[in-house]
Amino acid sequence: MVNMVKTLASVAVLLTAIGIAGCAYDNPTQPAPPVVNLSAPAQVNVGAAPGTGAQSGTATVSATVQNVNGAALSNVVVTFATTRGTIAPTQVATGVNGTATATLTSSDTADVTASVGTLTAHTLVVSTGNPTSPSTPALPVSFLNVAGSGTAGVPVVFSVSSNAVGATWNWSFGDGANDQSTSFAISHTYGSPGVYTASVSSTAASSSSATVVINPPAAAPPSTTHVLGVTLTCPTAPTHGTTTACNITATYNGSTLPSAKVFGVDWDWGDGGQDKSSGPVATHNYANAGTYTIIVNVNANTPDGVATQMASATLVVK
Repeated sequence: MVNMVKTLASVAVLLTAIGIAGCAYDNPTQPAPPVVNLSAPAQVNVGAAPGTGAQSGTATVSATVQNVNGAALSNVVVTFATTRGTIAPTQVATGVNGTATATLTSSDTADVTASVGTLTAHTLVVSTGNPTSPSTPALPVSFLNVAGSGTAGVPVVFSVSSNAVGATWNWSFGDGANDQSTSFAISHTYGSPGVYTASVSSTAASSSSATVVINPPAAAPPSTTHVLGVTLTCPTAPTHGTTTACNITATYNGSTLPSAKVFGVDWDWGDGGQDKSSGPVATHNYANAGTYTIIVNVNANTPDGVATQMASATLVVK
């Protein structure tokens, strides 16, 4: 009995010790949830809209950047790359809607990549045709006007017909000569006969050309020489101290003129004596023998007006 009591007492002491130890135990603290950065890109989506008509061969590529909650992020730089053609710009910041766009130009199907840091997205863009360049407005039409033929040494007039305003015209005449003007007309003289192709051009109008045939100068008509011929006739070996008579015969273009057509003859007798007669005949008295040169200056009325001619003769006086 006594042993049983001792045993029960020992159990009680043990239970009391266990109870005290249990009250001193603390449960572990749960870890705090991680902090989420809502401004960090978490996903990138990319798509493309191919162009049509005048925009064939191009496509608008769009990349959207979102955070972990799917909210759009602005001012995030997206880098674009393509396996075909070109894409521009290659780097674009997203707008307020979280989207960045670039233009792809390609004549073949291209794999386009949009990257934000380590995030990437791909899309295949099927080409809709060759890219077309913007059409250039047609320039006003111009026409070069010139006569079909001209003459060497004579100015040829060129003109241009055009509705261009404020144009500066560049002229090329085909013989190596060039000129420039704001006038719609210009002249040029060709030095040699030939066939020349002239042209006119301007940055404000289309160019134009024309051909002109330049002929040799016309042959001058043969000149008619109107000559007054004068023949002086005196007696052979007259004797000094006697009167010597000399006579003038006048011809014009080979035909004899009547003596009445001869007037105003100046005589130089060669011995110092000089006279003037109103007709073709005059006389002179040589005081001394000798050899003398007689000179006359003859005026005559001709079918073409008054003509003047000189003549001379040598006279031996005994």
